[in-house]
Amino acid sequence: MTKPQAAGPIFWQDAEPTRLQRDLKEVAEFAPHLLYQEPHPSDGGEHIHGGWFGELPLWPFDRPEPEGLKELVGSNGLTVAVMYSAAHPMVPPTIFPVSVEPTPHEETQAAWHVAPGGSLCLLQSDGGWHPEASITELLAKAAGWHVEYALMKRGLMQEMSVRGIVTDSSFDHHVAECTRGDYEVPESPVIRGPIVTN
Repeated sequence: MTKPQAAGPIFWQDAEPTRLQRDLKEVAEFAPHLLYQEPHPSDGGEHIHGGWFGELPLWPFDRPEPEGLKELVGSNGLTVAVMYSAAHPMVPPTIFPVSVEPTPHEETQAAWHVAPGGSLCLLQSDGGWHPEASITELLAKAAGWHVEYALMKRGLMQEMSVRGIVTDSSFDHHVAECTRGDYEVPESPVIRGPIVTN
């Protein structure tokens, strides 16, 4: 008598194929430079459930780009690694900045909106994510975090905004005050973890 084989993992993509198609469509329209990462059972770690990797738009907001934006952050948007969990869409994806690497000190200070381990804190509370929400809402917040991080590095903000620059335009005028100086965008990304690109 043969022993029954253990069932393999069930990925959220298999359980929620309609949501997967929605994510693929919405992300392609919002951030065409993000590449979808299939689940990788062999990883055995946090990347097992797949996600996205690539560059976000520089200013994907519903208002004009401030003068000086490229002087502040460079010509490219933030490169990110987006990690799904097994519980998506009930639980939001985790987003790690790749082309900007917060310091260990910044990861311990709430003002920088970075969690220990380097992921971005993009929601005000545990209940801030709604399963029906678009993943692009988080991607927009991550793009805004990129700008606010540069303003923080320049000392033009004392702490990141509560609502995020996505909807809070009160810090836009600081962008125009910036010229390239002691803050420089890293030229090559520093990648955390075993991220596989297609």
